[in-house]
Amino acid sequence: MLMALSNKDFIGETLERGVDKRVAGTLAATAWAAARGVAAFRVHEVAETFDVLQMTAAIMGDVAPLNTIRGLA
Repeated sequence: MLMALSNKDFIGETLERGVDKRVAGTLAATAWAAARGVAAFRVHEVAETFDVLQMTAAIMGDVAPLNTIRGLA
């Protein structure tokens, strides 16, 4: 499934934010969708979205940390 959540009106309406202030809401919605199996996202904030998806996958136990300095894996 493909999700295009980036900066959408529902985020602005939920948080009362303009388009330029919707990154946190977009990332929260992205994490929620990823946790429910969505695997493809259309995004504007690529680096931030990668981090959210990596963290979501690690929290869910689907991937190991990219670097395990303290043996957290």
